Amino acid sequence: MKNKKAIIDIYYCNVYNFYLVVANKYTTVDQLKKKYIYNDGAELDVDNYILEGLATTSMCKDKKTNATVCLVKYNKDSDVKTVDKKTDFINTISHEATHVAIDIYYYFLDQKLSADSSEPFCYLQGWAAECIYKTLKK
Repeated sequence: MKNKKAIIDIYYCNVYNFYLVVANKYTTVDQLKKKYIYNDGAELDVDNYILEGLATTSMCKDKKTNATVCLVKYNKDSDVKTVDKKTDFINTISHEATHVAIDIYYYFLDQKLSADSSEPFCYLQGWAAECIYKTLKK
């Protein structure tokens, strides 16, 4: 049986020197608000972006260290009856991992994506997907 407690895992990517934070569906916005704010200084809030959809990816700041982190918040499993839950879970992880990789390219590397240099992006996206999966499968 899957654990039904809040989990907030922090992963460090030494290649690009950034932190990926992954929060499961049992983690509340109030728990995240204690630790993080949005990059622009706004508080995390239930009325804004963080609880939209199945999951969200946001660039945030750690309140204690002021480090920029990429926060993935998994909100819920799909409630569409015709959707295969396992494949939809994989789809959501892949989708958010792609947001992570794009945000890291934009915020940390100041690079544009290019088909000529896609290999580093793909490794980053795969690493993010692995981290997200590890947290959500606990």
